[in-house]
Amino acid sequence: MRFKQSLLVLAISGALTACGGSSSDSTNEDTSGGGNNTDDGTATTTTTVVSEGVITGFGSVYVNGQRYRSESAEIAVGDSPAAGEAQLKVGMVVTVAASASDSGEDPEAQQIRYEEHLQGPVSFIDRNAEQIEVLGQTVTFDDLTEFEDTDINTLAVGNVIEVSGYINDNGNFYATLVELETDETEIKLKGEIANLDTNAQTFTVSELTVDYSSTEYDDMTADDLADGLFVKVEGDDFDGDTLTLKASSIENKEDNDIDNDAEEVTIAGIVKDYDSESGVFSVNRYQFTLNEDTEFDDGSLDTLANGVIVKVEGRFESEQLIAEEIEFKATDARSKTEGQVTDLNADNETFVIDNTTFSVTPETQYEDESGLDERSFTFDDIAVNDWLKVISRQDDQGTTIALKVKRIDQEDREGEVKGRVSDVSAEGMTIANVAVGFNENTEFEGEDDNISVERFIELVQSNPAVIVEVEGEYDGDTLIAAKVEVETVGGQDGDDDDDDNDDSTGKAEFEGEIESIEGDSVFVNGNELRFSQDTEFELNDEEVDLQTFYDALEVGVVVEIEGVWVDQSYIKVTEAELETNDEE
Repeated sequence: MRFKQSLLVLAISGALTACGGSSSDSTNEDTSGGGNNTDDGTATTTTTVVSEGVITGFGSVYVNGQRYRSESAEIAVGDSPAAGEAQLKVGMVVTVAASASDSGEDPEAQQIRYEEHLQGPVSFIDRNAEQIEVLGQTVTFDDLTEFEDTDINTLAVGNVIEVSGYINDNGNFYATLVELETDETEIKLKGEIANLDTNAQTFTVSELTVDYSSTEYDDMTADDLADGLFVKVEGDDFDGDTLTLKASSIENKEDNDIDNDAEEVTIAGIVKDYDSESGVFSVNRYQFTLNEDTEFDDGSLDTLANGVIVKVEGRFESEQLIAEEIEFKATDARSKTEGQVTDLNADNETFVIDNTTFSVTPETQYEDESGLDERSFTFDDIAVNDWLKVISRQDDQGTTIALKVKRIDQEDREGEVKGRVSDVSAEGMTIANVAVGFNENTEFEGEDDNISVERFIELVQSNPAVIVEVEGEYDGDTLIAAKVEVETVGGQDGDDDDDDNDDSTGKAEFEGEIESIEGDSVFVNGNELRFSQDTEFELNDEEVDLQTFYDALEVGVVVEIEGVWVDQSYIKVTEAELETNDEE
């Protein structure tokens, strides 16, 4: 269900109410917004604000680095137009309509609206490439993606998930939130109509075929259907084999509910349809125009490109959204660590873990997963001796910026660190100031296959830009590594020399349904798998030989594999795992 009243109308009405019912009450000559007088008689002005971005914390609601007072806001979550703030979660992409004054107080939200971008069963998980497939849509994720009631290691093919995030330049999704749905079977998807066939009464959204023969319409009729129209499709009659959904409802989502009376607009998302000659680009279906006064943060005009994640602050001018400031969101390799806070500086907003000083920003994402479970957890709630899990990056000045901070209990440490290596030897190394130890059971993985400790040392010493991820268990303050994985450092989207869409190189690690078996080859999600006597096989949690494993294979069964690409044409499987119902 959509709000029939625009975001802007609610923001304006809220601003006027706060000002005694009319902006004419203001004694300030600036009538661009509502006005009011402070206790000392000083006039204030009120501005209507619309912001769209990820929720990064609570204690009201933090979006796009701004705290919005939410105690009086109308909140809509999915199909619930009268939801409560407790239904909002970190990682959700929301749209906020608010009124802001120059009194120094945080803006007051009149409306907060959340809609999932995608909901359906998982058909394929590629953990190495950080991709999930749902309804034929590719969903990418990274260290900043929030997982609710699941994680990427426990998520399984067939699970129904809800995804919030941004549609990228090729029509797929970057997930800011992935939530496991245990009681929900309804299919939901936003996207552009293609291949409209009015005779068959079908169209496609990416790889999904939609049958609209018996649907209901919202804000449109069947005559409005057209290729390129942006819609939301819902239904519960889904055929996973043919990727066909019989729609129960189709809603027109072409309009963004913001008109040119909005005074401040802030939109975070992924750049699409950038035309460098006209200076026009889109973010989340909002079209912005550059001008000579546009400012850039953490980048320049040359950084602007399709696929780049940005936050754009703009204003309307002659019915055009003018980009006043563009802030680029870093997508370079990030560090990951966990440890105990040993120092804290409230004035500088920094904290210290493992002798590393972390600085927070207004857009740092916070969540409390400790026994305290404090919903309004922010920097102000961090204390010395707290245990934190931190995702960070270094800026151009060498400052370590905390992008994501989670408070945890000591016993819930995951034993995972990620970053650049120092002081490496055959006995261990240091990552993010964490001492990492090796033993005879430590496995080292290069880009293509397992490597020796000697080769690992050679790699990191010859290339200081290499990022290494470690999984293990703590022995005191030392993390004893079970697995050490070498990753290369990529630049921002569009900067890499390699084709970002070509995953047919290096390691492969994924889970999916068998599509076909042709001789000795097995096909999963279009990938050819080849087994050998050297492959380690596991069937129903027991080690088996090649023939026993192969005899258990059949189309539709979910198989989980690890392997390496050979000549960009097939995957040589090193480990394979299969679960069947035979033992039941």
